Amino acid sequence: MKIALIFPPSLLQTKETMPPLGLAWLAAVLRQGGFNEVYIIDSVIYKYSNQEIVDILKERGADIIGLSFGTQNRFYAFELARLIKENFPPIPIVAGGPHPTLTTDDILKNIKSIDMVVRGEGEKTFLDLIKKISQKQDLKSVNGLSYRDERGSIINNPGRAPIVDLDNLPLPARDLLPIEKYRQKIPLSDKICTSMITSRGCPYNCIYCSTAEQWGHNIRFRSPKNVVDEIELLVDQYGFEGVGFFDDCFTIDKNRVIEICQEIIKRKLKVAWWCEARANTIDEEIVYWMKAAGCEHIAMAIESGSDEVLKRIRKAITKEMAIEACKIIKRSGIKLKCFFMLGLPGETYREIKETVFLSRYLLDEVGVDEATQGVTIIYPQTQIESLAKQLKILPNDFSWSDPYQELRTYPPLYISQSMPIFEQANLNYEQIYNYTKRAKIEYYLRHPLISLRQLSKNYHNIKKWLTTNPNN
Repeated sequence: MKIALIFPPSLLQTKETMPPLGLAWLAAVLRQGGFNEVYIIDSVIYKYSNQEIVDILKERGADIIGLSFGTQNRFYAFELARLIKENFPPIPIVAGGPHPTLTTDDILKNIKSIDMVVRGEGEKTFLDLIKKISQKQDLKSVNGLSYRDERGSIINNPGRAPIVDLDNLPLPARDLLPIEKYRQKIPLSDKICTSMITSRGCPYNCIYCSTAEQWGHNIRFRSPKNVVDEIELLVDQYGFEGVGFFDDCFTIDKNRVIEICQEIIKRKLKVAWWCEARANTIDEEIVYWMKAAGCEHIAMAIESGSDEVLKRIRKAITKEMAIEACKIIKRSGIKLKCFFMLGLPGETYREIKETVFLSRYLLDEVGVDEATQGVTIIYPQTQIESLAKQLKILPNDFSWSDPYQELRTYPPLYISQSMPIFEQANLNYEQIYNYTKRAKIEYYLRHPLISLRQLSKNYHNIKKWLTTNPNN
């Protein structure tokens, strides 16, 4: 049986991209299970159009097709599925990944070209599905699978238990990908790295995030040895200078991180790396070992400079925690980028000002290397989505499969054109933009020496910021 696994085109097709590790893991498990005729089409790295993907399928053939996609590129995936079904009507099309997992019924109800959805972790479910199809057996016993029956009714089979021991999974099948094309740099560095994932799940309950809905609240880890084995492979076999850990929170288990660092040092691996961290997981000891083992960059989502807002969004940190974590990281010499969100539920101008002031304080006084602010975007199956329906920001019958386009694209608050914004009655996009501008002006007026320094350094950017009219 020939299996094609496709990562559809994306809104964000850039020069730097990461390999589709989910599909590479899926392919590795399929081959381990005896299905060796499997190949991956990464549309992003090759910048394929949907028609070019269909042409590849005509040339290479397929008995079953898997599509993996997120919410931001869902419409590219839907259009690709439609085109594939037009050209290959009998071939089953199976959707998986974040968006299909979170909107299963919506997809099967509205996107007729998609035949099945693999919910959650796909490795065991997809392998089970392939076995059943190859043996022409009933699909009712495939846990984690959703599909339409002969009458068109949606069938959601029971869920599949999470994979507890991630070490039992083979390493992702990177040999099926053009690894030499993935030229991702460690942030704020020129060192070329590739991505790794060393855990699944998140124990936190942030209202804007759907990670726990997809992977579960019980976090599962790969062992330090297993992680460093993959690092060693990437350095020795593929020649990468570094790796990026794309765990939702790499630093959540302090002892495990230290063991990984000690294993890197023990093996004398010359590798640079970066990760994402939470403020409440950072202390002097963990950062010491991270620096010693080659960590060059940390990304940290703080989200707000207001403790009231942090409580409302259930971030499980405080402003003081964030400041202290930033100070510890910067004292170590590790580069740091902080992320903030604007337009969170119930936010006022005072709270937006606190966020702007905190981001500027971290940049100007603590030495944080970069801080970005973005508007609050709604994702499926989040508490923000439920709140948006309560507040009539989204209609109760909102479908993620219906055409949607947000036309506001002016800087510096970037928005994906396919995503709904959490715009409240008293705080729409234009107000967020103007409040942020006003808060920055207030900050500079209170800190004239910093203002002069920034003016000389960023004259052209500041002029553009002050003269942009969001109402045009």
